[in-house]
Amino acid sequence: KEDSQFPLTVIVDEARGTAEELSKVKDVLGTFSTSFKTSSAARSANVRNGCELINGTILYPGDEFSTYAAVSPFTEANGYYLAGSYLNGQVVDSFGGGICQDSTTLYNAVLLAELEVTERHNHSMIVKYVEPSMDAAIAEGAKDFRFVNNTEAPIYIEGYTYGGKIYFNLYGEEYRPADRKVTYESETLETIDPTTELTADPEKAFGSMEQIQSAHTGYKAKLWKIVTENGEQVSKEEVNNSYYQMTPNKYKVGVKTSNAEASSVMYTAIANNDLNQVYVVLNQYGG
Repeated sequence: KEDSQFPLTVIVDEARGTAEELSKVKDVLGTFSTSFKTSSAARSANVRNGCELINGTILYPGDEFSTYAAVSPFTEANGYYLAGSYLNGQVVDSFGGGICQDSTTLYNAVLLAELEVTERHNHSMIVKYVEPSMDAAIAEGAKDFRFVNNTEAPIYIEGYTYGGKIYFNLYGEEYRPADRKVTYESETLETIDPTTELTADPEKAFGSMEQIQSAHTGYKAKLWKIVTENGEQVSKEEVNNSYYQMTPNKYKVGVKTSNAEASSVMYTAIANNDLNQVYVVLNQYGG
């Protein structure tokens, strides 16, 4: 039997980053933190999990980082729990709820490092852990936060949580003059107060009330980048414009009663979306 011979192609994967390149990673280019102390246990676990998945990333010059790629999939197997998130103007439970606090905290560290942001989206509704226009939302198939290492040295991302806060530090080689400082300023252009929407529930006892959606104030805002040199402002430029939708307070009001007059008056108050009038009717007719 003759020996068979097969040609083999050998592909050698060279390690990225020489010792010389990595030795440049010694300066803090940007650092930022946000608090999740008031979050539920499930949401807190999601924030910590996302942080761990991002921590330790190294970006070489020209590399683009995708936050969504780093922290997905949003599954139980990947360490996530059900927690509140925004969907179509409502707060719903989903796996990974709270993960946008990771992308938001990282976004602000990136801004302070003055790296190149290639994709950023605001939330559909306002968040409380940063000022308007300082957030960065991610959502499967729709929103990502991406940025590029536009420096000439590697960037190392350090992420950790401690004492109910999440921290991101970006290390690299400082390329900016020591007298140059950058800050960011949120400006609210418009505030949209929430309305009230009432719905009659003929199956519930007269006067019973159930809140089915909590209100969110709407905002229009922009973010400014302010650069100073030797203590003097040299530039002020717009970073982004953001719109956060208003969502109304929604209540179901019970109207089940044998009192036709009370029922009629209550239906009128509900049709007018007048919560104060609902209370007046309740005081008048009981409930």
